[in-house]
Amino acid sequence: MSEKSKYYRHSRPELIAEITEAGRVLDLGCGAGMISSAIREQCAPSEIWGVEVVPDVAEQAVQNPDLDRVLCGDITNLIDELPDHFFSHIVAGDVLEHLVDPWGVVKALHNKLKPGGKFICSVPNIRNFSFFLELLFRRRFEYRDSGVMDRTHLRFFTRKDVQLMFEEAGYIGIRVGPVRPKKNLHKRLARALFGDLVVKGLLVTAFTET
Repeated sequence: MSEKSKYYRHSRPELIAEITEAGRVLDLGCGAGMISSAIREQCAPSEIWGVEVVPDVAEQAVQNPDLDRVLCGDITNLIDELPDHFFSHIVAGDVLEHLVDPWGVVKALHNKLKPGGKFICSVPNIRNFSFFLELLFRRRFEYRDSGVMDRTHLRFFTRKDVQLMFEEAGYIGIRVGPVRPKKNLHKRLARALFGDLVVKGLLVTAFTET
């Protein structure tokens, strides 16, 4: 399997674990539908919609029986095709950093969630040691094929940036933490000492008012 194929076939258990009492789920950047399939199996939603910007990958998602509807294109241009107050959950695994205006998208999607609906997303954390060390020792802002410095990233976030984005969009009960909290002792100690400086990805959950 090519690296591109793997990129669009990741399952994200840390995101799926945040889904409770699933009704209708919107999977942003659904890829070939791996996350949607896991949601279907583990959370028994009534309906799953997907949005995928890459046409040939979106076609794979269309063929995935676990997705009820797939929209192909940039979510920025598809907002009006989504019904208002319709979804119980919106899931966006490493999507917002690829958008020109993630702030506008997060705000517009607020109206697509039901009262008490939940937005679940992950974003890279630019405030980490690996980034600073690159600048300090290599003296380069070097883009790569994946990770925090993925060359397709248009926006960069810290914990405070993400918190503020969701607050200004009208969400409540916002929680921001590491995507995959480390369990071994030395990594837990590093987190206690250095906080987000040793965190490469942030997991965000936010709600609409009931």
